Order: sequence, then C-alpha cells, then structure tokens
Amino acid sequence: MGVFINMMWPCSHSPFSVAAAASDEAYLIQLQKAAQAKRLWEHRHWQVLLHYQPRLWSGGAESQVDDAAFFLSPSGKYDPQAELDATLASFFAPPDQEEGAEHPQCKFIARYQWLKQELGFDAESLPEYACPQFDDWVAEMDPDAVTLVFPAAYLNNPASMFGHTLLRIDSKQWSKETRLLDFTVNYAADTQEEPGLSYALKGLFGGYEGSFSVAPYYAQVKRYGDIENRDIWEYHLTLSHEEVLRMLMHTWELRSAGLDYYFLDENCSYQLLSLLEAARPSMHLLDRFGLWAVPADTVRAVANEKDLISSTTFRPSRRTVLQERANQLAPELQNIAKCIGEDRCPIDSVSHRGLSPLDQAKILELAMEYVGYRYAVQKEDTAENDPWLMQILTSRSKLDIPPQRPWIEQPPERPDQGHRSGRAEISYGYENDQPFLQLGLRPALHDLVDPSGGYIDGAKLEFLDAAGRYYMRDDKLVLEYLDFVDIMSIPTRDRFIKPWSWKATAGLKRMQFDDDDRPITGQVNIGAGLSYEFAQDARAFLFAEAMAVVSDRFDDYLALGAGPSGGVIIELTEKWRMALRGRALAFTLGSTCGSYDISLEQAIDLTPRTGLRVRLSRQQEFGSPYNSVSAGYVIYF
Repeated sequence: MGVFINMMWPCSHSPFSVAAAASDEAYLIQLQKAAQAKRLWEHRHWQVLLHYQPRLWSGGAESQVDDAAFFLSPSGKYDPQAELDATLASFFAPPDQEEGAEHPQCKFIARYQWLKQELGFDAESLPEYACPQFDDWVAEMDPDAVTLVFPAAYLNNPASMFGHTLLRIDSKQWSKETRLLDFTVNYAADTQEEPGLSYALKGLFGGYEGSFSVAPYYAQVKRYGDIENRDIWEYHLTLSHEEVLRMLMHTWELRSAGLDYYFLDENCSYQLLSLLEAARPSMHLLDRFGLWAVPADTVRAVANEKDLISSTTFRPSRRTVLQERANQLAPELQNIAKCIGEDRCPIDSVSHRGLSPLDQAKILELAMEYVGYRYAVQKEDTAENDPWLMQILTSRSKLDIPPQRPWIEQPPERPDQGHRSGRAEISYGYENDQPFLQLGLRPALHDLVDPSGGYIDGAKLEFLDAAGRYYMRDDKLVLEYLDFVDIMSIPTRDRFIKPWSWKATAGLKRMQFDDDDRPITGQVNIGAGLSYEFAQDARAFLFAEAMAVVSDRFDDYLALGAGPSGGVIIELTEKWRMALRGRALAFTLGSTCGSYDISLEQAIDLTPRTGLRVRLSRQQEFGSPYNSVSAGYVIYF
C-alpha cells in the first residue's frame, strides 16, 4: 500500500511532505486493519453501495455496475475487499487543482460517510474536504421525504409496456398542492429511439447503457400523464430525513456511472430499488427478483415491506379527467362541447340554447380539456397559446360559476394489489377425444380474462407464455406452445377519444395438418382494429389481421394468410369473466387452405391468488376441423 501512497505524490520531495506521506500511510494501514478486523467488505451496507450480487456459478460477488470509473480498484467489480482498501486509500489524496474536480471523499460521498461512521475517522489524521457541488445539489432539492411514483403501463411505447417507476424527492418548501415543483430521480436506457428488432434484441441482452438522471416532477407528469395518458400512482414512503440523505448520497455516486440495461431484470424499477436499499440497507428488496423484474412487482415488493408506505395518492391522466368530465354531461351536451373544442361551432352557441350557467360552464370546461388532450396526443408543446382555447377560456371566465373539475375517486385496487404477474396452470382436457394433461407457465404479466383490478382495462401483455402437454393414451409429452410475446391493446372508443386497437404475437405453436399430425410451427401474427364498450364492463373488438406460419410442411417453408377476427369480453361479476373470440384466415401464399377458430373462455376467481379456467373451442388449421375442451386450475405467483 506504500507504493500506492507514493504514486499519489510523485513530486513531493521536502522532508515535511515525506513525513506527511509516511504519517498518512501509517494511518491508512491502521484503518485498513480495522476494516479487516470488522470484515467491513462483507457488511450489508458495503455490498449495497457497490451493488454486489452473488455470482451464481463461480462463487464470490460481482457488482452490477459496469462502468470502470465507479471502482477505485482494478479488481473492484469482483473483489469487495480490494475495493474497500482502495476506497480508503483514495480518501488521503490531495485536492485536485483542476477547477470543478471532486475529491474522492465527495465523488463517493456515501462510501465516505459510512466508512467514517464505522471506523471513526480522526479529523487530524484524515482531513475532511468540503463538497460544495454536492451540498448545492442537495440544497436545491431541499429533501424532506421520498415518494415512489408508478405511471401505469403504456402499450404504445415498447419501453413502457410493463409500466415505469421513479422516485420523487419531496421538498420541505412545497405542499401537497405544489408537488409538481419537486425533483425526481429516474433510471432509464439510452435507446436513442432505435426501432424494430434491433431495439428488442439490444434491450433483452443488455445492448443499451442505463443511467440515473434528475428532472422536475412536472416534466414527468407532462410526459406520462398528459402526453402518454397514463394514470400515475404515488406511494409515500416512511424514510427518515437521514435515510433520504443517504439515498441522495448514493444517487450522487451513481450520477455518471453506466450500467448495462436489461428490459427483463436490471431495468428502471429494479435499479431504483437499489437506491431504496442504500437508504435503508436492512431491506432486501432486490433479493426478491431473479430472472425478471416487472415494475408492478417491484412496486408490490415496496408495498409489502413492513412500515415502508405511509399513504398513496392517485393522479389521473388527462384522458381519465376528460372522460370523467364527459360522463357528467348528457350526450347532446357532450356533442356541443366536442363541436366547440374542434372549432366547428361558435363559442356563444352554449348561451343561445337556454342552458343553465352550470351546464354552460361544464360544456366550456370540457371543450377546453378536449383541446388540451388533442395537443397532448399530437405531442405538441402546449395548448396554452392556442387562440381558440383563449377564446373558450374568456367565455368561461364570464360565467359566475366556480371551477367544475370533477372529483375522480381512487380506483378500488392499486397496482400493487392486483394479481401477481407470474401464472402457472394445470389443466385436464380432450382434443378430438384424446385426453391430455397440460402444464402452463407464464412469467409475466396479464391477459384479458385475468383479474382486472390494478391493471389497465383492455390490455394484454404476456411474455414467454409456454405450455407442455402430456397425452395419456399415447404416453407422449410435447411442447404445445411457446409465445415469446403476446400483446393486445383494445382501448374503447367514444365521442372524444378514438384510439386504434392492435395486436402482435410471435412464438411457436402446434398446428394440425391433413395427416392429423400436429408439428410445431413458427408464427407471427399482427392486427389492427377497433373496440367499443357496448355495456358496462362489456366490450367488443374487431381486427383485420395477418399471419405468417413457418413449417417444413410448406414448399417454401412459409404460408401467409389474412382475414378478420373479433370477440366480446364481459365481466359478469367481480370474480367471473368471459371471452368469446373468433377468427377466419385465408392463406394465399404457401397454402390455399382456409382456417378458422371459435373459442369460449371463462375465468372464475377462487382466491386472490387462485382461479379456474374453462375453455371450449372448435378450429380448423391446415387439416380437418377438431374440437377441444379443458378445465384448469390457476395459481398466480
């Protein structure tokens, strides 16, 4: 270690400086011995600050941080003890004379403060340097508490399909009504908006670098709540002021560190849990996740931590507010508001119809909300300077009626209270009088007949859904299907909001051919369409879709087909849902067959974590028609 000290002061030749270096080296060795006696590199706090995780196959530890600049020892990524010794040595470095340079005590301030607490640094032997950059950063945020923020899933953005989380730093100077002025800590991948297959592959295999950033909360609300129309849930945490500062110290250490970003596990939500562990190392939030970390599950992990959440707040999206405003008016009044919002009717038309001042106020406010919504959907900067909006606002201000912003109740179930994202199912059934047992496993996330509480209505997102089937009569075990990804978005349309429905599926599935054999085939299926709610808790959807099937049964190994599909999904009771689906495809390339399938599926909840599934279907693929019936027992985990 003496070599390390001498390298830090290569030009120090005076007797005084040599004596100082010798004194520093002696005290450094003393601290390192004290750390060794206490085995501090094995301490939970040190493991958390360096993001060490056990190595599954080779033993030992490995940090999940991939940036070499985050480590002070060349072997620090894999050697906690070497990193601790090098960190202690760095604290003795003289100040860097370069303007704006940080001393290691400041650059790694969380490590410094914890080691100082554990080893009781002597201020005379190890002087403490001021950290003005960090102090100014913290002073600007003026932290008092922390809130975990969860914008719901957004299927139209691949990076946000599973939802997203961020941490809001609640300032002492702002109240509940002014929380938009607080700052947030966010972790995200730098994808540079790369599209298509490259985006998916890089995201799955760590091809992007993730980083932490700090931004105002109002910017996040504008993005998630206004532009992407995602309802936002705020979970207020019970972290003490000391714990909040500890978390910010570690955030400061990570502000320029790069971490490989993986969509399935080391993603936005997973890494934010590491900040909460830095605040309160007694928590083991990351230990609950292995191969994947779905944002909703990370929120559930925080919610299940004893005494960590004090309360929750629901922040509705602009779309939710618009729909609630519309629900307060009769259909004919909604039409007037839409006509005004689209600049097709004069604003004074509300006063010429003999309407009450209250109805006039509600119509004009709905029209203003609609203008703002249209700007947000088109991702334009703001509607505030729109001349037509200004005229509507002027007319509204002339009515002596208080603001009519609707009261939107918090949904009965929060995202953390919904069903767990993993699902296993064991079922028994018949296919063409052939009995079978089937075991299905889905790591994530939700389908259209799963319990809807805590999830987005009309959204299906399943990843790596697979099933193995055992035919008892033939004593044969086969892979029935493996869906790499299965997405369906069927948001309902109304007077004001007219989203498109869409679907996309890619995977492997057995299909029946003329010889009654059922080989495994590769499939890609896409579709676009419409969805409407025709009764309370009942929606119908219609798609035009196309399918590509890959198999050696075709001359060119490929068959392409297209056709309509549709269905109805009804929530009969709180615990009973039903889905009727149908599809007909005509193949014109690789095969001249026509195929169809009609199915009825029912889901009945037994407990919050168990249920029953009953399925009936008739279908024809590339062979004779056949029937299938099965009943299954479902467990969510």
